[in-house]
Amino acid sequence: MGYYIFKTALKLIILTAVFTGTIFLNGCATRRPGVRMGSYATATLGTHFLDADSVGKHHFGNSCFERNGIVYTCKGGHIDIAHARIAADNVRYLQDKAKRNLLRENREFEFKLKVEPSTYYVTLEYPPNWENLSKKEKSRMVDELSIEIGSYLTYVMTTWHEVLTWFGFKCMAFIPEQPSAFSWEDVYSNVFGIRIGALALKDKKHSYNQAVTIAFDKELHKLGIQSKETARKASEKMRGTWYKGALIAEMKVRNLDIGIDDGFVTPMLVPGVCRDASPEPLPVPKLYYLYTYGFKMVLEIEPRELERKKVFRIIYPGVSPNGYPKKIELEKHLPVIMNYIKREIEKK
Repeated sequence: MGYYIFKTALKLIILTAVFTGTIFLNGCATRRPGVRMGSYATATLGTHFLDADSVGKHHFGNSCFERNGIVYTCKGGHIDIAHARIAADNVRYLQDKAKRNLLRENREFEFKLKVEPSTYYVTLEYPPNWENLSKKEKSRMVDELSIEIGSYLTYVMTTWHEVLTWFGFKCMAFIPEQPSAFSWEDVYSNVFGIRIGALALKDKKHSYNQAVTIAFDKELHKLGIQSKETARKASEKMRGTWYKGALIAEMKVRNLDIGIDDGFVTPMLVPGVCRDASPEPLPVPKLYYLYTYGFKMVLEIEPRELERKKVFRIIYPGVSPNGYPKKIELEKHLPVIMNYIKREIEKK
C-alpha cells in the first residue's frame, strides 16, 4: 500500500511539474506556436480521453483555453490532439515564414522549434524564369508553395523531435520523454495535424482558429471518432500488449512508420474496437509543387542538444567526434537513424 501511495504521489508531482513547466515555457498567449502538454495513449493516471463534442475550439498560441487529450478513431486509431494542434500551428508559422522569404526572394532562412536548441537552415534556388514572371503570378505560386513548404518543414521537425527524445532529449530537464518517443500514436498524430493545418490555411472563408476547429471536426468524423469511454477502453485493452503499468506507462510497442518506404504513415488500430475497420494511411508531406515549378531546396539541421553525439556516431561510424560536421541533412540520414532505432527496439 505504501509503495502504491508513493508512486501515485510521484506521478502527481511529475504531472504538476510538467503543467507548470508548460505554462512557464509557453504562457497563455504567444505569436508563435505554443507548447502543449501531450498525453500517452494509455489508460494511466493523467490521460484525458476526448470525443467529438469535447475536442473544443482551437486557439493558436492560447493553449490554456483548449481541450487536449486522446481520442480514438476507427480508421486512425488513437490520436493525440495536443500533438496534432502543435503540428497544425507550426504549419501556419512556417508557411508564413516561407511566404515572406519567397516574396522577398531571399535564398536562405532559418527557424527552430520552441522547445529544442536545434536550428534548421533552408537554402532556396529559384527557377531561371523567376525574374520574368509577373507579380501576380509570383504571388499565386508563393501561396501554393508556402503551404507545401510549411507542411514539409513541420514533418521534418516533428520527426526529428521523436528521434531526439528516443536518444534521451528532455524538453524540461527533469521530465523523461524517451518512453513516448515513437509511441504508437505520435507520428500519425503529427501527420494528421499537418493535414489539419494545411486545410485551414486553404480555407479562405474563416479565420485560422475557426478553420482549424472546423477541419478537426470534419477530419475526425471521417476517421470515425468514438466516444470517450470507447477511447479509454481501447487503451485499457492494450495494457500488457502495447504498454504496461497502471500509473506510469512503460511502452512495449513503438510505431516506426514515418513514411520512408511508401510515403504514407499507417496507424495502429486496436483489434476489435470497430468492426471491419481498416487503417487510413496519411501521406507524408512532399515538395511536389516546389520541384515542378523549378525550385530547389536544401534543408539542413544543426543539432545543438547533448544527444547530438549519439546521432552523429550512428551517421558517421568510425569518425572522430572532432570530424563531425555541424549540420546534417535529415532526409538523407534518416533511414540510417531509423534502422538503428529499429534494431534497438528489437533488442529490447
